Amino acid sequence: MTHAKILKLSSGEEIICNVENNPEASHLSVISPMKVQSYPKATRNGIEEALTLQRWIHFSETNTYKVPMSQVIVMTEASIGLSKFYDYCVKKMNIEEEDVVQPTNKQLRDIEREEIEEEYEEWDDEPLPTYH
Repeated sequence: MTHAKILKLSSGEEIICNVENNPEASHLSVISPMKVQSYPKATRNGIEEALTLQRWIHFSETNTYKVPMSQVIVMTEASIGLSKFYDYCVKKMNIEEEDVVQPTNKQLRDIEREEIEEEYEEWDDEPLPTYH
């Protein structure tokens, strides 16, 4: 288990991540950052705060990002429980990425052809204008 850090950014976002710290650098290298979202949740005992973690940056080919130190307001250790939850989410996210099957070029061409055919079918339903 890694001991993750929580960063509060000047944008107001809170992220949990692993950090490669270089004291001389003007940035932090954050690894596998996830955005921390909290929301109220109704329970039998009343309203409680629930927590979700989601990707901080979607559709990226890397899991390491440079964050300027000027954008970091606070950096602190995450609790042991949150660190365990974070590790679980990162591991699950990595497994899901490995399971994603990329379509072949032929499949992509077939999809494109189907979309074009559907568009032409819609045009066939429209009456042609009459010119007098």
